[in-house]
Amino acid sequence: MSRQFWSPQTRGDDHRRASSAFTHTSICNAPRTTSTTQDSQPFLQQHAIRNPSFKMAPIYKIALIQFQPKDVSPSENFSLSASYIRKAASQGAQLAVLPEYHLTSWCPSHPDFLSSCVESCSYLSQYQSLAKELKIDIVPGTICEVHPSLSAEEVTATSSTGKDEERRVEVRNMAYFISGLTGEVVGRYQKRNLWHPEREHLTAWGKEGGRHRGFDIPGLMFPDGTPVRGGMLICWDMVFPEGFRELIGDGVELVVIPSFWLVTEDFGEGDEGERERARRGEEEFLRGVVVTRAFENTAAVVFVNAGGLSQVGLPGVGNQGGVMGVETEEMRVVEVDLGRGRGLERRYKIREDMRGVEWGYGVYHGEERKGGGR
Repeated sequence: MSRQFWSPQTRGDDHRRASSAFTHTSICNAPRTTSTTQDSQPFLQQHAIRNPSFKMAPIYKIALIQFQPKDVSPSENFSLSASYIRKAASQGAQLAVLPEYHLTSWCPSHPDFLSSCVESCSYLSQYQSLAKELKIDIVPGTICEVHPSLSAEEVTATSSTGKDEERRVEVRNMAYFISGLTGEVVGRYQKRNLWHPEREHLTAWGKEGGRHRGFDIPGLMFPDGTPVRGGMLICWDMVFPEGFRELIGDGVELVVIPSFWLVTEDFGEGDEGERERARRGEEEFLRGVVVTRAFENTAAVVFVNAGGLSQVGLPGVGNQGGVMGVETEEMRVVEVDLGRGRGLERRYKIREDMRGVEWGYGVYHGEERKGGGR
């Protein structure tokens, strides 16, 4: 499976590499990524006429679905998620976003964690059916997928030495963007920056390198006819501004971030006063970083966290629709004006500067910068 977050809109060699890599055998048998092409535009135009809920930017109604999943209970967690998505669709939401680890929770020491990850893979297709049925885009949080980590020959050699089964597989923390028009997966991303307790159990994207890439959201267009370009990051990725810069360098205007960040987690601080200061510090960080990333990248940032403080950061606005509570279960539908980012770009010219030869940081220079942001 490709470690690169890609869209079939990708041109040339990048597209051929991604298409080829995606056929890699996996225990989960994840579907081939697809997206809207020029040939499908007449279909989208016809769909807009037939379906009054067809999405036309800059307004995009997004449902933030916040809850803490039960440990190793994919079926029960899926039922809860599906009920919230149906509720969101009934309220006119056009995108529903779930938290990280929403099917399994994060409990890697549980004896059934690996088997629950294998089970959870089957729910991606169910989310695809749900998206198509309800005509709602879905980011189903993240799904832990189990893939072979060794070749057939290596598996045979490992078995003969009596090594553990876990050494023959790797677990990838994956996010998907599913189109409500067709039920197809139009974007996929494997978590790159693992929080240090995750590193013993998960495989991060990055062995082969590659940049963060975006994807066109089918049916979601600006009034001038250009598509809205989306991108995804996961939880701890949010700490590093470089991922955002790569996304907006690829034209992304909406960044979706499923998360499992528990601000009340105890990391062994000394006394209760220190623990309380640490908790307050993490809460303030999450409240601020979502808005900061939105402003500095002239992009909308959608943060949905199992531990609370889910929100939409909108450039030039701040927390659009407010911030959800800590460790609460709730759903909030937020209307997001995606035109804000383009308006502020005309003022700040951040993306224009990044495309210019004067850009002094090297990340988007020369050939690496081809096809940069709008």
